[in-house]
Amino acid sequence: MNQLARILCLLCLLTATTGRSDENVNMIVIMADDLGYADVGCYGCKDIPTPNIDQLAAEGVRFTSAYVTGNMCGPSRAGFLTGRHQSTFGYYQNVSQPFDPAQGLPKMETIASLLQKRGYVTGGVGKWHMGTTNEQHPNSMGFDDWFGFLGGGLMYYPLDHPSYNGRFDPLKKPANHRDLQHTMPVIHNMKPVKWDQYLTRELTDAGVAFVERNQEQPFFLFMSYNAPHLDLEAPPETIGKFPVESMTKVPGVKPIARSIYGAMVDEMDAGIGRLLSKVDELGLTGKTVVWFLSDHGGMKRTSDNRPLRGSKGNSYEGGLRVPLIVKWPGKTSAGTVLDSPVTSLDIGATSLAMAGGDPVSAGLHGTDIRDYLSGQSEDPPHEVLYWHTGSYQEPAGAIRDGAYKLLYQNGEPELYNLIEDIGETTDLASSQPERVRSMLSQWKEWARQAQPELWKKSRGEFQYADYEWLKGGQHYRAKSQ
Repeated sequence: MNQLARILCLLCLLTATTGRSDENVNMIVIMADDLGYADVGCYGCKDIPTPNIDQLAAEGVRFTSAYVTGNMCGPSRAGFLTGRHQSTFGYYQNVSQPFDPAQGLPKMETIASLLQKRGYVTGGVGKWHMGTTNEQHPNSMGFDDWFGFLGGGLMYYPLDHPSYNGRFDPLKKPANHRDLQHTMPVIHNMKPVKWDQYLTRELTDAGVAFVERNQEQPFFLFMSYNAPHLDLEAPPETIGKFPVESMTKVPGVKPIARSIYGAMVDEMDAGIGRLLSKVDELGLTGKTVVWFLSDHGGMKRTSDNRPLRGSKGNSYEGGLRVPLIVKWPGKTSAGTVLDSPVTSLDIGATSLAMAGGDPVSAGLHGTDIRDYLSGQSEDPPHEVLYWHTGSYQEPAGAIRDGAYKLLYQNGEPELYNLIEDIGETTDLASSQPERVRSMLSQWKEWARQAQPELWKKSRGEFQYADYEWLKGGQHYRAKSQ
């Protein structure tokens, strides 16, 4: 066989195995942490300007019925990162003991590893929260490059910074899981790094640097901001932009908390603007798909989820429905608003399809929504959406079918018409028993695929482990003390 024939055969094989691709577009997924549904300007926020996020929506597509797979950080992120419902591999809770090797994501394919196999250089910046062992490290989970922290939260200033408030002590004895989580080192791949500024700015610097280093090849960047997750910290000059008296009065939220929270969102929005400006400066805007979302609903103490009911930690709309925006240059029409339900799982499926992969054969649970995004199809991407937000022993969750959403928690069903009652104020369960029976039966059948918990909930004593990325950090030294 001559060289030309070999090339033609290879091209045919690639076409058959990868399907339609979109010219190796770059992909950036920006995820906020604990951001309220109504805490973005284009979603109705009045007291916290978000000009850069709003600009992304003005140039792309904004979803009004976008959901994540979990109402807490860990489960939601496990679903997003793997592209699969986390209950199907037993991930129901946050990692509570950061150095317990039993807690966290098991070794499995992620969106990053799937794109890595398609020739993408893959990077992550910010919060991981999927476990801390060497096998659970982002570098072992498909990320060529990682800059950030492995716990579920981190103080916004270094421990030796004048602005550090001293709330958490990494050497406290007996060690407390929150002290450990919030003082773990910032790392670049397997090495602790020195940092000296507000965390959101540090993470943005890392994201900008990743784009600069990889501008000549297709890349995937997971920009996983810690903001505006607690603790409430921001630079004084930024807090000064949000006087207490100017903040929206949100039930259950103290004005001072709202002020600092606003500053944290402002810092994140500025970081997003700086990242996307770098993409534009490098001439990459036309071939870079950008997604923005929150990992779940906002917290009761800081956020505004109205008109939705509920917040982080429950399965009402305020816990599961999130802002979601995507800009796909040359494909999406500027300023489009789409109302049909979509899910964070669709980001992975769509991204893999854009790279020429097949989400179905890869075992992903999301839907390739490229045609819906581009306007080539007006069909809703999903007929039904499901959630498993309980535990394996005590199943709980929700199902949305068209206008109706059924919640199943504490053994009792609740039924709401979200088109007529987005705030879930009127429970229709008693007046529509047949619909309740049908939807509950449908949810229970779907929930049968759930697997036992990967670990039992525990907040026991500090379990030290000799992890490479800890060497040189305070936790590593704590072992010998």
